[in-house]
Amino acid sequence: MGNMFVNFTNAIQDFYAGQPAGAAEDDALLAWICAQNALQQPVRITDLVRTGRFGTLPTLHRRLRLLAGAGFLTLVVGPDRRTRMVSVSPVGLARLDSRSSLLGEVAVG
Repeated sequence: MGNMFVNFTNAIQDFYAGQPAGAAEDDALLAWICAQNALQQPVRITDLVRTGRFGTLPTLHRRLRLLAGAGFLTLVVGPDRRTRMVSVSPVGLARLDSRSSLLGEVAVG
């Protein structure tokens, strides 16, 4: 059977090895935004930069534009028009749900 954490870590590495470059970072970003959205916390792009987890502002802007363009995120103008609010779309939630099936596969396998 082995160590469940080792099995899970190996399964995650194998999974992302077959994904496009940046998929793990995209999923981490979606997961963080989703967790904040679930707590009813508004997410601004500046909040994402302040975490220090998702790259520089130019890198983050590029990633957000790509994810929004693919339908995974929604970007809307904030209350003062200088900010952009970020939320995970239903398509993004479906992506996270499909990723979570990996955990279930490892847990039973």
